[in-house]
Amino acid sequence: MLKNYFLIAWRTIRQNKTLSFINIFGLSTGMAFALLIGLWVKHETSFNKFNEHAERIGIMRKNTQFNNEKATQVATPLPLHDELKNNYPEVERATRMDWGNGHSLMHGDSKYSKRGRYVDPDFLKMSSLPLLQGNIETALNDPNSIILSQSLAATMFRGQNPLGKIVRIDNQYNVQVTGVIADAPSNFSFGYEFLAPFEFKVLNIDFVKNAKTQWSNNFLMNLVELKEGASMEAFSKKIERLIEQKDENNKGQRLFLQPLLRWHLYNDYRNWASVGGKIEYVRLLGIVGILVLLIACINFMNLSTARSGKRAREVGVRKAIGSQRSQLIVQFLTESMLTAFIAFLLALVLMWVVLPFLKDVGFEAIRINFSDLSLLASVLGVCILTGLIAGSYPALYLSSFLPVKVLKGTLRQGTGAAAFRKVLVVSQFAVSVGLIISTVIVFQQIRHAKERSVGYDPDNLITISASTDLIKQYAMLKQDLLNTGFLEAVSKSSSPMTGVNNNWGGFSWEGYDPSANIAMDVVMTEWDYEKTVGLRLKQGRAFSKEFRTDSSAVIINEAAMKVIGFKEPLGKIIRLNDQPLTIIGVNENVIMRDPFKSVVPTVIIFNPDNVSDILLRLKPGRDVRQALAAIQPVVERYNPSLPFAYNFVDEEYGKKFAMENQVGKLAGIFAVLAIFISCLGLFGLAMFMAERRTKEIGIRKVLGASLADVWMLLSKEFVWLVLAGCLIASPLAFWLMQNWLRHYDYRIDISWWIFILAGSLAVVIALLTVSTQAVKAAMLNPVKSLRSE
Repeated sequence: MLKNYFLIAWRTIRQNKTLSFINIFGLSTGMAFALLIGLWVKHETSFNKFNEHAERIGIMRKNTQFNNEKATQVATPLPLHDELKNNYPEVERATRMDWGNGHSLMHGDSKYSKRGRYVDPDFLKMSSLPLLQGNIETALNDPNSIILSQSLAATMFRGQNPLGKIVRIDNQYNVQVTGVIADAPSNFSFGYEFLAPFEFKVLNIDFVKNAKTQWSNNFLMNLVELKEGASMEAFSKKIERLIEQKDENNKGQRLFLQPLLRWHLYNDYRNWASVGGKIEYVRLLGIVGILVLLIACINFMNLSTARSGKRAREVGVRKAIGSQRSQLIVQFLTESMLTAFIAFLLALVLMWVVLPFLKDVGFEAIRINFSDLSLLASVLGVCILTGLIAGSYPALYLSSFLPVKVLKGTLRQGTGAAAFRKVLVVSQFAVSVGLIISTVIVFQQIRHAKERSVGYDPDNLITISASTDLIKQYAMLKQDLLNTGFLEAVSKSSSPMTGVNNNWGGFSWEGYDPSANIAMDVVMTEWDYEKTVGLRLKQGRAFSKEFRTDSSAVIINEAAMKVIGFKEPLGKIIRLNDQPLTIIGVNENVIMRDPFKSVVPTVIIFNPDNVSDILLRLKPGRDVRQALAAIQPVVERYNPSLPFAYNFVDEEYGKKFAMENQVGKLAGIFAVLAIFISCLGLFGLAMFMAERRTKEIGIRKVLGASLADVWMLLSKEFVWLVLAGCLIASPLAFWLMQNWLRHYDYRIDISWWIFILAGSLAVVIALLTVSTQAVKAAMLNPVKSLRSE
């Protein structure tokens, strides 16, 4: 019997080629993108789950209140590690960790720029990543040791045993390779290419060494693994006031542990409360993927019920010769399952073809691995579920026909079936129009932030990392760079233009309220900074060699001037702890952090000794390739330990929009898909409507109906359905996007014209789709139409 069902299903698919193509292609497209989104969601929700101890590991966070704003930060002080490990019995393991910056590594004549993390020995067991060579108990015990990732070891030593080999780091220190660790997987939150002991920093870097007893100096991460059975919530409560108890300057600050498994997806805090993070995009795209697949299933239901008249006689005959309704349901479900399986095979091909084009929208880590049995089970489950959803209603509907009415020719499709099809079409276009509206709003918000004044000139501005070698010979380096003839200005800074490395309290001024607890971003720099970055001064002047007193001068931004409250700030004194600083200038707010948030009060201090980056301003109109070719040998001459590396500031600034760009592009792709699949269904329905009304159209043409009259007759019903979808989608999309925009301090107001545009676009596309069949039907010779009936 089952074999017979499959034979009938295959015959039906072959006999109705156009309908079968619409069903299969629509289902395959919906399945392909639903599966791709499913793989992306699976990857995003798998972060750190490979870790054997993940449920017991937490990242220390701290609630603070500065500038009348409640904030939550992950940077914590150095002495916290020893305090937790030595005095809290709940702690099994603990590690300090830096931010994973780039470092130079040299072995022989080879030099590399690689990302490394300084950690404590406990990190090796906390990470659950296998140490392929070396002893996990001792590999990081020596401060002058280093563990290489598997791929880095292979690159540096080309098949030789790396253990015991000497590597020079940052052209200053010789360290010995004591281990090789597996490469960090893409779903690990703390990527690395090498690991080194944090104690190395404590011994060799004065800033870190001096911070051993400083409870207000927050510059690293602390991770803690609790003992089995210990409650993370109870432990957080126990250590909540620890920082405040250690230093009265930290009054009101509260510590807590954030579970490692929530780190990747729940990383957004407002007013000391977790408000989500990337989990919102995971949910959003997951729902959109399901909706696109449902739209494809709706097409199958619509077209199957629309052509029920052609299957009615078949149902009547089968019931008359003894077929049970359950047997007919199985038969029609078999047809839908076969259609879904063929669509599934095509979906796999589409996934393979499309995936490389999605690398720039967050799918670079996604792999289709058919050796993964759980993955195979999941995708086959999607195939079966799709077949059941798509075929359930047609099977129940077609199997309900009464054989007496069918065979007597008195069967008429009830209003219920037609109404249900209309509901499905309205639902399709509600989703499609909602996605169009959302896409436009997302791109508007991105453009709004991109057009925001950044307070400096990011074009033709280059950043290079300030290594120790470059800083030692900075004066000569600067002059030689200017002598190339391609640079307008050179300066150095404690922060790149797209981030701030220092945020300090301790500022005061005349009229300062000590209870306000003010903290400001601090940028330390030297002469020519304003010329190099294109700083826009609103008042006063920049640092100048003509003024010896500038060593104790500051430039403040407009946000800082507002906080300080000086109406005439030039010449006024502010204090940093006990150091008096004279305000010599006020600059336009510079966006160095999040372009969607308010600018933080910032002071620029003359301090040429604290440097992390060197900034280069290219002369306008000069060829960039020639300029880089001239700059490279100069930098490499002073920096022999590192390959020449640079960043264009405008490109780095553009990366701040990465998540929003990803969501916008994906929303656009899905909006196009939803419209496309919906229009496939409209095309099929219009084809069947035109076929069913052939005689009516012929009579109307004989009586004088024009081509336009027939086109309007066949099109107006679909236009009303699309308009109904627009009316449903508009308030829902407005509500959803209004909630999304609340996450941004700097945001747009949603304009009414977006809804008109989306609705008009949907109507035009639907009309173009339906018109292909409407015009074809209207152009038929009425004599042939009536004769065929």
